[in-house]
Amino acid sequence: MPATLIGLVGIHGIAADETGLIIKSLDDDSKNKKNWMKNRIGERTGRADYDESVEIEIKGSITATSPWAQKLSGVLVMSNTIAAGYLNAVTTGKTLIDGIKRSRKDEEWNDIAISAEMLPFFPST
Repeated sequence: MPATLIGLVGIHGIAADETGLIIKSLDDDSKNKKNWMKNRIGERTGRADYDESVEIEIKGSITATSPWAQKLSGVLVMSNTIAAGYLNAVTTGKTLIDGIKRSRKDEEWNDIAISAEMLPFFPST
């Protein structure tokens, strides 16, 4: 007997379909640099936040015969939305690959781990 749904159906995990690799986990860590402003006796009076970025870690699988051939420092195209926790509105940006770890375990599938950094205010060209 089919289930009866009451109310709205939730979305769990990754909402968009993947091409190129099957994502098992996708972690993002938003960061920025900060500089405290102080008065003449050293008390904090304000803070400047700058150089925002998002560090991304993707773990997944690709087929052993996959033509997937991303390179270090290449642009990683993300079909999933990374949470936007920025101070300002993002109009450009790039996600650059920092590291790729590929593990060949069996004949059908390879494990892959990709680390990347999204620079929301980096020129897109």
